[in-house]
Amino acid sequence: MKLKVQYIFVFLAALSIIGCAKDPALYSESDGLYFGSGDSIIYSFAKYPKKTYDTIQIPVKVLGLSSAQDRPITLEVVSPETNAALEGKEFKLPVDAMVKANSYTGTVPVVVYRTPDLETNTLSFYVKIKPNAGFPGEAITASQKVKIKIAYMQEPANWGDLNATITTNWAGYKDNFGTWTPTKYKVILDALYDETTGTTITEFPGNRFANGYPIVYNSYITRVKNYIKTNYPGNYNGGKGDVLLDPDHNNDTVRVGDAKYAY
Repeated sequence: MKLKVQYIFVFLAALSIIGCAKDPALYSESDGLYFGSGDSIIYSFAKYPKKTYDTIQIPVKVLGLSSAQDRPITLEVVSPETNAALEGKEFKLPVDAMVKANSYTGTVPVVVYRTPDLETNTLSFYVKIKPNAGFPGEAITASQKVKIKIAYMQEPANWGDLNATITTNWAGYKDNFGTWTPTKYKVILDALYDETTGTTITEFPGNRFANGYPIVYNSYITRVKNYIKTNYPGNYNGGKGDVLLDPDHNNDTVRVGDAKYAY
């Protein structure tokens, strides 16, 4: 009986030693940081026509453990080969971005500026996370760089054409807003601007056929037309009163609802 007890004791001791030897650490990799926003962000000042600058809050996430200390985020800028936004002109990175103590998330506030260059081009840049003492790990490599595009007076991809010979999109059709130009687009943005939210309507997805677009679009046409009649009555009154001509399209009279811009 004593021998049997001794065997059991030895067996349990051996299991204990094996268990201790195989017990892994719960987390052995270095803490890392990655963006939680996807691989690209598009910001258009067209939606916020009264703003000359704004701040984009880019979320970041910790891969690893939280810390009892605030941990700084180290960033670098990577420029694309073409249409690169300039740091200090079109954007500014934060100097004190951090992940707060005991947190697994944070944000990187990137300030973007509306410059004359955005009148004609969409500019872009990359923000990349660099390892540092607080986040030495590589984390999710594919999510450590995000592309930011800044736009303003660019034609929406779903605008369409005047006579619906290429697309059937609603906005560009002759009975609606007609041919897109920067001058006309700015009038539309101003006319549809909401003082309460500080935003306007920038895109009008849908086709020109009945039931192919939201019924509210009809009120948009009315609002823009009334805006032009109020501010530029000569455009709808045989030239009597102020007139707005379109330098982007042969100095044609800016109108909507019966747009006559034809190429």
